[in-house]
Amino acid sequence: MISAPTTGSLTINQDYLTSPTDMLEPILLVMTGQYFQVIQQRTMQEVISNWAFTGTGTTRNQQQPQMFYFDETTMRFDSPPNLAYTYALLYFKQPAALGSSNQTNFLTATYPRLVRCACTAAACEWAKDSGQGNFDRTYWDQAAQVEIDKAQEESDRARRGTVAGAILIGGGGLSGYPSQTNGFW
Repeated sequence: MISAPTTGSLTINQDYLTSPTDMLEPILLVMTGQYFQVIQQRTMQEVISNWAFTGTGTTRNQQQPQMFYFDETTMRFDSPPNLAYTYALLYFKQPAALGSSNQTNFLTATYPRLVRCACTAAACEWAKDSGQGNFDRTYWDQAAQVEIDKAQEESDRARRGTVAGAILIGGGGLSGYPSQTNGFW
């Protein structure tokens, strides 16, 4: 599940942004408006190694953040912001918990067979049905994995853009590129 853009503004001299409670992982963090810039997600080692300090060596330089790392509750910046930069955040959302008042969510509506296979595999695990009968835990584990793979393919297809490149036809000789003969390289 991908969130709608969440907007807000950074707090001056606060080197982190608290993530929304339903966020699993950030997709895109961008500073909007006059100071537009995509803030790159990097490893924590890279972000911390890019800390810049003032002349005293104890206070970090305030400037527009260039990168961040995600520590499951916050996005931590390489620099504390010197202005209240406006931002937009896209992220992967956690599906709503199921209960008596909420009997459906993204998974049950979009991937009902996946939910069924996973629940049946868990039930077989609880009943210790391993290697017994035609529909033991191994069967349901494999069926659930097939459904997970299908869901992942759909997700990848939805997020994948088209990348086009040049195709060289002909050549050979002095160009250094292979010649095409009868439709084959």
